[in-house]
Amino acid sequence: MPNQSKAIAFDVDEASLTSLRKALPDFVIELVNGATAASLTREWNPGTVDLVVVKAGKEVAQTLELCRFLVSCGVLAPDAPVVTDSEEETPKTLGLHRRRQHVGRRPHSPLLVLLSPSRKSVVPDVLKAGAHSCLMLPIDAKDVASMLVHAEAGNQPGRHTPDLERAQTEDRWRDEGGQG
Repeated sequence: MPNQSKAIAFDVDEASLTSLRKALPDFVIELVNGATAASLTREWNPGTVDLVVVKAGKEVAQTLELCRFLVSCGVLAPDAPVVTDSEEETPKTLGLHRRRQHVGRRPHSPLLVLLSPSRKSVVPDVLKAGAHSCLMLPIDAKDVASMLVHAEAGNQPGRHTPDLERAQTEDRWRDEGGQG
């Protein structure tokens, strides 16, 4: 199906993958294991992506670096061609991504980070690194679906967000309807 939604899941466990498939039945979910910001090259391009899921690893700094890379380096740019090295789940390492053009992430391509409950204290850092939302492991399909609905709705100033989601920001261009 050419217009099928696509998600990329980095280092997710089997239980999380099952929940993702239940929450996103119409999505193609590609798995990537063992990737870091340094291992993903400027040549690696997953194509158009509707959701990216990253399971936080043991090294928080590596997870934050991967989030920043995915958000700032154009990995989620719309309509990009897909480049893969084989049917394996690990991207080919061809060099660092220092010269990659900095193209912004599509607004409707949220980055979801999965954290163990013992790591709840790093949620603010993960959100600053560009994640749209965080979920505590084990994840539930309805929580994933709810996160995706909120992400697709976009910034809605005044909407309450839990501590696990990026805060809504004021829209300075929003017209309140009064005479001005």
